[in-house]
Amino acid sequence: MTAMSARWHLRLLGRFELSDGTTTLHRLPSRAVLLILARLALAPQRDHPREELIDLLWPAVDLAVGRNRLRQALSSLRSVLEPGGEAGMAMLMADRHTVRLAPGAVASDVDALRAALRAGHASAAAALHHGELLPGHFDEWVLEERREVEEAVARAGAAAAPNARPDDQAPRAAHAASAASAARAPPPLALAAMHWLPAYVTRMLGYEEAGAGLASAVQAHRLVLLRGPGGAGKTRLAVEVARWLAHRATGLAGAAEEKLPFDAVVFVPLASVTTAAALCEAVIRALRSEGASGTAGAGTAAPLNATAQVEHALAGRSVLLVLDNFEQLVDVGQSTLSQWLTRLPTLHLLVTSRRALGLDGEHEQALEALALPPPGASLQDHARNPAVALFADRARAARGSFSLNERNHARVAAIVQLLHGLPLAIELAAARVRSIALPQMQFMLEAAQSGQPDAAFALLMRSGPRAADDPRHASMLHVMQWSFQHLSPAARGVLDVLSVFAGGATLDAVAAMSGLALHEAAMHLDELVASSVVTTCQHLQQGGDDVTRYQPFEPVREFALMGLDAGAVAALRSGHWRWVQSWCAGLGRAPSLAEFRDEQANLIAAWDFAAGHDRPAAVLASALHCLRALDDVTLPPSALALLRRCLAATTQDDELRARVHALLAEQCFESGQSDTACEHAEQARRQMPPASRFCADALYVAARIRLRVHNDTTTTGALIDEGLALAVQHQRIDTQARLLTLRGICIARRARDYAGKIELDTQALALWRAFGAPARVTEGLVNLALALGFVHRVPEQLALLAQAQTTAAAQGQVRLQAFVLSVTGYALADLCRWEESAASYRACLHVAWSHSAWREWFYALWNLPRTLAHQRQPERAAPLLAFADRFAAERFGQLGWSDLRERRRTRRLVRAQIGAEREAALWSQGRELTMAQAMRMALDLG
Repeated sequence: MTAMSARWHLRLLGRFELSDGTTTLHRLPSRAVLLILARLALAPQRDHPREELIDLLWPAVDLAVGRNRLRQALSSLRSVLEPGGEAGMAMLMADRHTVRLAPGAVASDVDALRAALRAGHASAAAALHHGELLPGHFDEWVLEERREVEEAVARAGAAAAPNARPDDQAPRAAHAASAASAARAPPPLALAAMHWLPAYVTRMLGYEEAGAGLASAVQAHRLVLLRGPGGAGKTRLAVEVARWLAHRATGLAGAAEEKLPFDAVVFVPLASVTTAAALCEAVIRALRSEGASGTAGAGTAAPLNATAQVEHALAGRSVLLVLDNFEQLVDVGQSTLSQWLTRLPTLHLLVTSRRALGLDGEHEQALEALALPPPGASLQDHARNPAVALFADRARAARGSFSLNERNHARVAAIVQLLHGLPLAIELAAARVRSIALPQMQFMLEAAQSGQPDAAFALLMRSGPRAADDPRHASMLHVMQWSFQHLSPAARGVLDVLSVFAGGATLDAVAAMSGLALHEAAMHLDELVASSVVTTCQHLQQGGDDVTRYQPFEPVREFALMGLDAGAVAALRSGHWRWVQSWCAGLGRAPSLAEFRDEQANLIAAWDFAAGHDRPAAVLASALHCLRALDDVTLPPSALALLRRCLAATTQDDELRARVHALLAEQCFESGQSDTACEHAEQARRQMPPASRFCADALYVAARIRLRVHNDTTTTGALIDEGLALAVQHQRIDTQARLLTLRGICIARRARDYAGKIELDTQALALWRAFGAPARVTEGLVNLALALGFVHRVPEQLALLAQAQTTAAAQGQVRLQAFVLSVTGYALADLCRWEESAASYRACLHVAWSHSAWREWFYALWNLPRTLAHQRQPERAAPLLAFADRFAAERFGQLGWSDLRERRRTRRLVRAQIGAEREAALWSQGRELTMAQAMRMALDLG
């Protein structure tokens, strides 16, 4: 096949380009499609096994998942290569086992380059070599192909000019040095294009984007710091980027505008270097090429010191020095780096370090950890996650039969979460798969979080060095010891305080617990962040301001606690509990929900400590301070169980016990535990002292739970009447408004008195506005919007919902935001705006799922089938409605008559489209769906 006869011409060197003479493409539908085409084009004469392609593109996925992805990618590639699907134009030849390009389908520039090399035409090959293969891609097989191409071109160039010196390949202007200096100086050290780099036998996963960003940064800036914690993969990423840049720095790039500004890329390992003099000597060793004849101080010239030797060797050259593991040199080597950068204007430095350098012009790129999977993700989502993919890849290396599958993917995700996504920790844990089952591994890591760090550090070690014979990376314990030895005593003290916080802490919290002034705490936290033992994140708080939270990496936190005796740890946890108590007491009637969610892990950890130290009543009292926030936030099951234990252990103070029963009733109902919610609601009503001003609150909860679970409007009505009288008597304005809203629901269900419901919801909204609780006002807007929907005043309803969505977002009312999206979907369906309706329901599902708002999630799932049926998608509508029907019965009790009416109407519409027999079969299938399967079906993810 000649290039001229090919249908498509593919450029892989320097950039990606695919052209048929009339159409030119610079990108394809996905990264996978592009890489499949490249792989096939690089070996067009052979059959490529499907399993081989799957392993190259998606190394960590289950084989069945990989086959499905490959089918989709090949379909997309075929649509690109065979536009319109004209007969006789097949570009791909594929069967069940292999894939290849059809003869005459694609000719690539790599084919032409290889043909020139085989023919011995070095000059033609150099002209065809327009740059590196597939720039910006760092897959292991791409790097191998890239190296083969570069080495072949280099060999051809060397054969064509055997007497050429290395410097002749990339001529540069001579350095403007004086004749006297030249006479006095020793011969310059010869430069290799690429110094020795550590060789890795494992593939690099998850850092493709970071690698591309780092490569760009070192070209744009003269001092780039790659900072990150021990075990984050700094050396590995720097090595890969150095290798990539070094291949481009050989002077073999085709077009001048595509050449990099470096004559050479030199890697300098510094793990064992501790002084400025030793730093210079390490650089000198790295700069010497094999067989260099010049030595410092040779002949009669006066000898130069080590710093001057480095400057002399680099003078006039454009070189990238990669200084690896610089953290122990920060204090002694700063001035040396600054001097080099000042005196050598063409020098670029890439420095890897756990500590920031603190130099002018320093461009920092943080490499903290791999991205973690979201909660509740599917097998497919987990397989695409870099942290999970890394674990699966290393586990399969340790035990060939290992695969990520439906049975184990959630546990693997939990393990990488416990390891905070640190690549070294993940690799060390995955290597243990040969002998330790995943459940036991997860148990050991969870034990470390709960105060037994020895279990985790025993797991996260191996015999023998790693990462270029660096013994520090043989275990996370060694990594932590190395990091801690560079911290100041004051910073260590702040880290000890931070280690007892769960989920991180704000500057205010750390200062309060440490007894430090705010500016002192800030400086020590800055040192911890700069030393890569603490990470930061910005959280948006109520009012739109960002707040920085500080959190140690999990191995750091565990190592810090290991260094403290039991008494010191107990004192810190006691101080943390006192801080949480004070924080709870200050929440008030309009708490920041965003702040509450941020501190929820700290709250539960402090409750657990206090409960274990015989303070159950204090735990219950702090929980009651959180009532306003808990209207929108549902506590996890573990926290609810902890509150129930404290309730059982508190035998006095009936009012306290009754109020906590009421809190638990609402929390259990929102989390789908309807039977338990009913029990707590009844206990709240019975145990509340008759003279208590909280009687109306207990009656409200009892009425609401009874109405929601049993749809009992008669008994509920009596409870509401009694509660309203007490609310007015005790001036419980908030409770009065909530009871009016509940009465409106009762009369709408019992007598279908929608005008009465609108009137009651309007009264409740006015009370809340007077009460001065913005979150309750938003709730009132939603209630009124629901009432307007019953009388088909949809435009007014949508206007109120839009207003509620804005205020809910401003207040951080995530659960209410989800509910607004669900009601909006229903209102849009009333206007037959089916596409917008479906989009609103799916947005609700996303929000509710990510915040475990299961009642809101259910309502979106319940109403979506109606819209799907009208969109002529009965095959999805029927099973989703069946699942939602079962889910409601199991979690929330009886549905109202309007919900049951919608169920009848939707099933009738589905039967009209596919017949009663098919609808019944789909209904049965839907009853067996899991929550994750229903979610994927609702989002149309297959």
